[in-house]
Amino acid sequence: MGFGGESSGGDLDALDRLLATAREVRVREMPGDAAILLVERDPVALRALRDALRIADLPGCVCMCWGDVALDFFDATAIFDATARPLTTVTLHHGSSVRWTGWAQDALLADGVRALDWLAVRGVSTPLREFRAAEQRQAESDRTARLWVAAIPGPLAPYANLFLDTSAVGGGLSGPQIAEVRALLLAAYPNPVDRILRLCAWNAAGTGAYSHYPAHERIPAQFLDLEHPADFARAVEVSDAPGTAGAVRYLLCWDTRKRLPGLLTALSPAARRKILLHVRDADSRRWLQHRISRLR
Repeated sequence: MGFGGESSGGDLDALDRLLATAREVRVREMPGDAAILLVERDPVALRALRDALRIADLPGCVCMCWGDVALDFFDATAIFDATARPLTTVTLHHGSSVRWTGWAQDALLADGVRALDWLAVRGVSTPLREFRAAEQRQAESDRTARLWVAAIPGPLAPYANLFLDTSAVGGGLSGPQIAEVRALLLAAYPNPVDRILRLCAWNAAGTGAYSHYPAHERIPAQFLDLEHPADFARAVEVSDAPGTAGAVRYLLCWDTRKRLPGLLTALSPAARRKILLHVRDADSRRWLQHRISRLR
């Protein structure tokens, strides 16, 4: 969900007042004029849906997707009329917000799961199932982020939130930020081999692809970029398993490609074999072996 500005200060109860006149709701998939999944006319059920659509805020956000389902509401004059135009339409977004033409922005629900539960007990279970799956993915993402933060070298720990924020905004650290953090690194670990080993161990804590996704997992590599290939080679010679795994992640990172020939050339034959043993998938191992075989 993207944020488009501050709250417009709109009328949070405007939708509820309109829905008070509704006597039927038809639920359909998004986008477009998909087949109707559910028709509900029971007054008690409609009241429960109104309660589930209570609005908490208009924070200036606009979701970039079409929505999970559309709720077409009809008044008493349109009941049983398949061709009638709806009184109004509301689209649900990820169990957290709704879109309605009465507001210029999406509105945050006071309790979005209630609307998904309302649908699920009536047989429209996909939105709730997708919401729970997204919750699980987020919980796993939070868990791996905590492990990554725990691996940050001690002197850099105060920058943990800054590092994690790079995944929210995209990209890595800026030049001034790199300079500020690197000054701390140099002061805390003046020995380049020691410094590289710590950076590699931190890099190994990444759980995403070798391409460094999520974005914050690229940050250790931004500092390894500033180290000399000869020092990197000496670090690999003495690295333990986590350190070697972090070195592998660095060598296989797309952003390292311009440095890769020099880094591989600096490695001894034994260090190259050590690196290859720690590559975690066959395709990456073959690719790295090919790059090593091309060295002169």
